[in-house]
Amino acid sequence: MRVLERSRGRAAVVLGAAALLAVGLVGCSSDGDSDTADGGAGTSASSETRTFEAQNGSIEIPADPQRIVACGYAVLPLIQSNANLAAVCEWARETENMDEETLAAYEELPKVAPDMSVADLNYEAVTMAEPDLIIMGVPAMVQEQLDMATLETLAPVVFLGPSIPGEWRELGEQFADAANVSDSYGEFKDEYDARAAELAEKYAGTLGSLKFAGVCSECGTNPGEYMREYKSSYTTNLFDDLGFDFPGTPADPAITHGEYLSFEQLPENLGDADVIVYGIEADGSVTPALQELFDSPLWKELPAVKAGNLVAVEHANAATYQTALLALDSIDAALEKLPANQSQQ
Repeated sequence: MRVLERSRGRAAVVLGAAALLAVGLVGCSSDGDSDTADGGAGTSASSETRTFEAQNGSIEIPADPQRIVACGYAVLPLIQSNANLAAVCEWARETENMDEETLAAYEELPKVAPDMSVADLNYEAVTMAEPDLIIMGVPAMVQEQLDMATLETLAPVVFLGPSIPGEWRELGEQFADAANVSDSYGEFKDEYDARAAELAEKYAGTLGSLKFAGVCSECGTNPGEYMREYKSSYTTNLFDDLGFDFPGTPADPAITHGEYLSFEQLPENLGDADVIVYGIEADGSVTPALQELFDSPLWKELPAVKAGNLVAVEHANAATYQTALLALDSIDAALEKLPANQSQQ
């Protein structure tokens, strides 16, 4: 079974580590010289450290980091929290979720790796950013693709990677803590919690007893296959706080939130689902891979599809409270007009 790390369109996710050392490092590591672009304004703060508990151990980090390089799920929450970022990995999957100010800040930052391809991390670019802290929020399963030893010569490295996509909630707070921006992170958490509770109550009576299933819209599938999403996966995690049931587990016990299956397995795998959810683009279109699935005669014969009980989710890549609020609005609109909801009213 292939690793469940998403790719945009049909681009294959690079999972090999062969390219890790292909890029040479420039000169020496950033050892705290005050010759930074701000003339050493953060030197005093950077001299104070604290111990941070990360997935890669107890790490001594600056108490108030001034030049952070962030990757993966750490990128957007740290931009939204106005952390002191010097460079980031691309996080193109959520550009449609960003408001103008956030998008402008994201685009202005130097990029050190392509979206969803940490194997192609540009170590020279990380060096040029002169980080005093590196926060790696890439999925835990791809940590082995990183040359951690090289990164640790440049700055303290905090690794906080999700094992399932739904962990963005807890990890967001940890990213903010490491970056010393906890006070400005989570501004939208209370609003999100209230909105999720509202939707949970709104649909508990009509949809609460139904079986939900998810299909990933951007998971790098091969022709003739799809990715079934279970609880807390890329799109389905947006329903985690709404009280809906996404039963089932992958055949591989090492992966809990989704699995790749062939179209021929549609009847046995999705035939008992009452409602199927999937992500759509900002303009309402679907990815080519998802369109191929929708064109399959076996898909068209699924009971949920024939009944029209499909939930198309805008902003399905949301991984912060601010952007998840947009997704909840989309989910509410879709559930409101769902035939299964109408028939129960």
